[in-house]
Amino acid sequence: MNRSIVSGLVLLLVGATLLPMAPAEASNWGARREYREGMREIARERREMRNSIMNSSSRAEARREYREGMREIGRERREMRREIGREIRHGQWHDDRNDGARLIAGVLLGAVVVAAVRGQEPEPPAPDLCWYWSDSSGERGYWDRCGSN
Repeated sequence: MNRSIVSGLVLLLVGATLLPMAPAEASNWGARREYREGMREIARERREMRNSIMNSSSRAEARREYREGMREIGRERREMRREIGREIRHGQWHDDRNDGARLIAGVLLGAVVVAAVRGQEPEPPAPDLCWYWSDSSGERGYWDRCGSN
């Protein structure tokens, strides 16, 4: 088997094993999305409150619109905090509790792949070259003309 294919497979397997173990900041995008959506809703409520205050006919009506707008903004803030907390607690952030087992599985998988590749002769760069091992463990070797030894 070609060494470049084997090394590509090793990288793919190691990446697939270690990718779910990304830090919380990387996999916590749901909470950031909830925060942005909540801030957009709060800004929309503020615009509505300003428009209703400006369109009110009396001071009492303007005060009532202000109180109602502030209540709505408070509701939006509470909802945003609740959604962010839910996303942090139940999102992908805390979902993976067996990261150590995944790490061990990745190391074992890498060891199996390395053991399978070890001792294989690389493909010759030219048709008249042969690979000769310089040690008995099959880790080091060199290219030489075929039949020269």
